[in-house]
Amino acid sequence: MIRLYRSWSWVREDFADEFDRLSDAGSFRPDGGISPTIWHTRTKFVLRAATSRGFDVAYKSYFKIRNFQQYLFRPASCASEAANYVMLADLGFPLPDLLAVGETRCGFVLKNTFLVSRFIDDYRTGLDFFRDGIHVGDEPLFLEFCRGNLSLLARLHDLGIVHRGFTPANLLYRKDADGMKFLWIDVADCRFSAIGTPQIATDMFHLFRYLKTSPENRRALEAWYLNAATVRRTEADELFDAVEKRIANRMKE
Repeated sequence: MIRLYRSWSWVREDFADEFDRLSDAGSFRPDGGISPTIWHTRTKFVLRAATSRGFDVAYKSYFKIRNFQQYLFRPASCASEAANYVMLADLGFPLPDLLAVGETRCGFVLKNTFLVSRFIDDYRTGLDFFRDGIHVGDEPLFLEFCRGNLSLLARLHDLGIVHRGFTPANLLYRKDADGMKFLWIDVADCRFSAIGTPQIATDMFHLFRYLKTSPENRRALEAWYLNAATVRRTEADELFDAVEKRIANRMKE
């Protein structure tokens, strides 16, 4: 379905009519006054659009393409993310339903790209444990959040895949009576790679740089990750040193 020489789109069959209705109504336009913006940068926006079926969707679009030359002969990030959604869901990782994806191109030149996924109402982001989040200081809940996601990260690395976007904003959670449940979003940068200490430490750094905790806690969480991994790719001291070095360098910036 992905094409590099002209515009293309894919919509899940059971969502096609609703996608057309939302598009025609202007629900996917940031200036349409219909769907609230839940994220906005200089190059992309994310809207929350209400469907007629009793659920909402997240519509993400990169509307300003920088360095379009890099996409002349390869898919843009939304297409890569859609491919990763399919791959990771097939491998059993928890992700929202993928509903639509597409690119607008003029010849080979990428103009914009979009992705639609089901909006998960009862999940919150890991930013709740960051700065003035509602769960800052809740150590048991913080550790449960980290352990659950690090167990998933260990599974990902066991398969030879690096995450490269393992930040609290992309790790959703829900508190249930039988424990925390998780969902991953924004998996565009996941890819197969040779994995060793540098790659593992970088993924962990993206998590720990946002979550204020002690070196002792980080070491304990790294031990949890190592215990969850079935493929031994690093050792405890080596991993700890690599993560702490990245954190120290970040603090100097």
